[in-house]
Amino acid sequence: MNITIRRKLLDIINNYGPEESEYEFLNSLLIKNKLVRSNFIQNIINNLEYLNSLETIMGHSRLKPFGYSGDFLLIEKIYKNFTSYNSKFEKWDKYSINMPAAQAVRNRKTIFKNLILEQLSKTCESIDLLNVASGPATDIKEIYEIIDPRLLQTTCIDSEIKAIDYAKINLHKYLKNITFYNVNIIRFRSQKLYDVIWSAGLFDYFNDDIFIKVLKQFKDLLKPFGKIIIGNFCKSNPTKDYMELFGNWYLIHRTEGELKELALKAGFLEQSITIIKEELNINLFLVIDLDYNGKMESS
Repeated sequence: MNITIRRKLLDIINNYGPEESEYEFLNSLLIKNKLVRSNFIQNIINNLEYLNSLETIMGHSRLKPFGYSGDFLLIEKIYKNFTSYNSKFEKWDKYSINMPAAQAVRNRKTIFKNLILEQLSKTCESIDLLNVASGPATDIKEIYEIIDPRLLQTTCIDSEIKAIDYAKINLHKYLKNITFYNVNIIRFRSQKLYDVIWSAGLFDYFNDDIFIKVLKQFKDLLKPFGKIIIGNFCKSNPTKDYMELFGNWYLIHRTEGELKELALKAGFLEQSITIIKEELNINLFLVIDLDYNGKMESS
């Protein structure tokens, strides 16, 4: 790394983070430049104060107060464009929430709302939704705010009890339409069937075997003509190095083809499988639409 780049990077650090005019330089170093994994960068990361504070987006990710990356509170901070109240960290947080991956996380709420509205347009009855790894449930809140709440009956599942507690407060106006379960999806059992199963941010933590296993489980929870929507970050995610090196936040990134292949291995018909994307093409969504009498390939 040449001396000019080093000096500019150190100036940013000494000024408690980048100005907006410096985002392009920092992106070129952290996103596009293979030197990002150099010893010089590693030493800087190890000594950055904002990465050792729960007051910041990436500090929260790195320190994992709930024991894992991408917890409900971190996702909610990204949804709300949170910036630290500490002036030493504010510029770093503004940079973090403007990263492409953070924008993609916010964009997935739009994907969800459009899909629910589309599903509601197909029926004059209420629909049953299963929201897996529901987290802060802000996506659920936003859809309830634009529809007649009686048209949507929601089951929220999350393995973190504090996420459930937070979601109940977040959704307090709509609790009569929502049921919560504090359980890991693999252990979840239900006699109820659902029109839509939505999971925005869970499957990119699953290896292929677990991905297929849970997808098969979803089939047994789905009504005929139901729909499954699963989010997964794409391998082209330009924020991958920043997430991993700064936030110690690791995802299993997949391509469109890999998502389709996993759905096929779970036994779904090829014609029932589509892939959609949010507007930055970073967050992919595997959509399985059982307009084929709920049939699956033999396995």
